[in-house]
Amino acid sequence: MNKHGFTFIEVLVVSSVIGLMGALASVMVVKGMEKSRIRQATVELNMISTGVLQLAWDTGKWPNRRFRTNPGSVEVWNISKDSAGIMGSDGSYTDWRGPYYGESILDPWGNPYFFDPDFRIAGVNRIVVGSFGPNGRGRNQYDSDDIVVRLDD
Repeated sequence: MNKHGFTFIEVLVVSSVIGLMGALASVMVVKGMEKSRIRQATVELNMISTGVLQLAWDTGKWPNRRFRTNPGSVEVWNISKDSAGIMGSDGSYTDWRGPYYGESILDPWGNPYFFDPDFRIAGVNRIVVGSFGPNGRGRNQYDSDDIVVRLDD
């Protein structure tokens, strides 16, 4: 007797292997997308940092309206607001020549970029612009997924 076709076990094994390969591929795609978002945030922060430094050079003030020589400790949690002086000015910046950055100032996860004049890096306060990263947690609750660019030295 000549039988054609596959046994149930053979079909089950092949289906399992295909499912496993699909799961592995989807995990790799998600990881690749997350790395891409982190790279995008880093590039945008480098461009924003140039704008923040230009604002400080032109007006003598940081986005928190403190003098460049004394940045204080007041954070700006959304640097796209006119009060921060990057994309617009509310009139509090003399010699403002902006806008200093013309793109949308949201990170790849949809959260605003921030300015922090006393961000702790290796136990030292640093002036930074940053993103709260993939988890979006921040406002003085910094963690290891935050992405920052230093503006001091």
